[in-house]
Parts: sequence; structure tokens; C-alpha cells
Amino acid sequence: MTLLQRVHATPGVAPYMAEVEAGLARAVAARPGLAQEVAGEALAAGGKRLRPLLCFLTAPGLPSVAAGVAVEMVHMATLVHDDLVDGARLRRGLPAAWSVYGPDAAKAAGDYLFACAFAVLAEEGDAFAVETLADASLALARGEAMQKLQTHDPSTSVDAYLERCSLKTGKLIEAACLLGSGGDEALGAYGAALGLAFQIADDILDCAGQTQETGKIPGTDLREGTPTMPLLYAAQQDEVVRDALAGGSLDGALLRVAATGAIERSRDAALDYAARARAHLAAHPHREELEALTYAVVDRAG
Repeated sequence: MTLLQRVHATPGVAPYMAEVEAGLARAVAARPGLAQEVAGEALAAGGKRLRPLLCFLTAPGLPSVAAGVAVEMVHMATLVHDDLVDGARLRRGLPAAWSVYGPDAAKAAGDYLFACAFAVLAEEGDAFAVETLADASLALARGEAMQKLQTHDPSTSVDAYLERCSLKTGKLIEAACLLGSGGDEALGAYGAALGLAFQIADDILDCAGQTQETGKIPGTDLREGTPTMPLLYAAQQDEVVRDALAGGSLDGALLRVAATGAIERSRDAALDYAARARAHLAAHPHREELEALTYAVVDRAG
């Protein structure tokens, strides 16, 4: 049993996640039409459901199902839009929505998911939750814009990469912890650091993982010119990788990334952010599970 499976075996998690899944299905089905159909395909593709899990684990008492549903729907919306913007044809090993239904339908489906997420929270009448998720959604948009500016730029600094990751990944995971805990700043900081560890591990997998592990074809970031930590570290040492990241020939470039030691350096960074996340944890009913998650997200890239 993996660490993540052990966390999912925590008493109370299974019924909560079942309620979240039912809530996601209800929310997506709210307005029948093409956008709803495409969004339904995104829902059926499944996922780790890390963000609702964090809503459960950070809650001091009864966890909010609405929070888990809403934060996962925003995550789903970003995946649909990201695949469209990046031209990625696979998502979790399945055809991306835009490649099946077309760009306009995918854009509408992503917008639909965003709207549904806030409709779920609005029904609860929780202004703090709406503000928290709105702030994270704004960060997502800023991060996407930053990624566009950094595309095919091997001179991107690692700090600029980390800022982008914080906006595109960290803020929504932070929001999940804030929504679950009712605004506990320490748990929010835990989520922000966990998000960076998670994203760095994902970027390592893109360089060194297998399609069955990631649901994506290895080397996607290099082909699309997305500067990630392992690619930036490798580009600092290897002209072939640098040229490939800038939009040049890809021949042999991905193999050379590993040869530079960039993957090991990136894994060390992911481990560091996981340790920073653990440092924010005080006494909590689910401290053990929250600590386990910091190891689980990095172990994927081991």
C-alpha cells in the first residue's frame, strides 16, 4: 500500500470523498448542454482528488463537502484550460477535451466548471470561502500568463519558475487547506509549500517518468518549451538542452537532462519544500496523515 493509499484509508475519508464525488456529479449536471457534456468527461477522467482530501484532513471538526467540491472543480477547470492553451493532447492517458470536442467547447467547459465551483460555495453563504477561492483563481490566471511569458526562455530564473509554480499550483492547494481549516494560516502555509513540492515532483516525472505514471508523454515540457526546474538546471550546463528549450532541435536533449544531475538537484528541492511544509504543522488530529502527504508527493518522483 502506498503512502497516499494509507492516507485515503484514514477513518472518515472514504465517506467524505464519496460525498464529494456525488457533489461533483450534481454540480456538473446542473445545466445540461455541450459545456456540461465536456465537463462531465473531465469529471469521469478522475484524478488524485488531493485538494478535497486536504479539505478533510485540515478540518478541525466536520469537514465541508462544499469546499471539497468547489476546490476540485476549480482544479478541473484549470486542467481543461491548460490542455487547450498548451496544445496537450493527453490528460491522464486519455484524449484532452479540446482534442475531442474542439477548442471552443473546451474553453466553454472550463468556464462552466469555474462558474459551478463558485455556485456551490455561494449556496453555502460563506463569504470567506468565496474570497479564498477567488484569490486562488486569480493567482491561477496570473501564473498562466507568467508561463506564457517564460515559454521557450531558457534564461528564466529558478526563482521566476518557483513564483509561477506558487501561483499555478501552490495557491490552490493552500486554498484547500484554508477552506478545510477555516482560515488557519499555518495550515495554509503548509499547503503552499506542499504545492511547490508537488509541482517540482511533477516536473521531474515529465523528464524521467513513464506515460502510465503521469498520463502524459514524457518530455512534454521540453517539447512545449515550458521551463521547469530540471530543464532550467540542465540548460545551465548543456547547450543541447538549452537550444531545445529555446525551440531548437529536441534530438537527444531529454536524455542529456538526466546526465547533468538536474533531476537529482530538483528532487532535493522538492524534498526541501516537503520539509518546509512539515515545519508548519502543529498539534492536529490528522498531523500524521498531513506529514505522510509531504512524503507521498515527492516519492512519486523517486
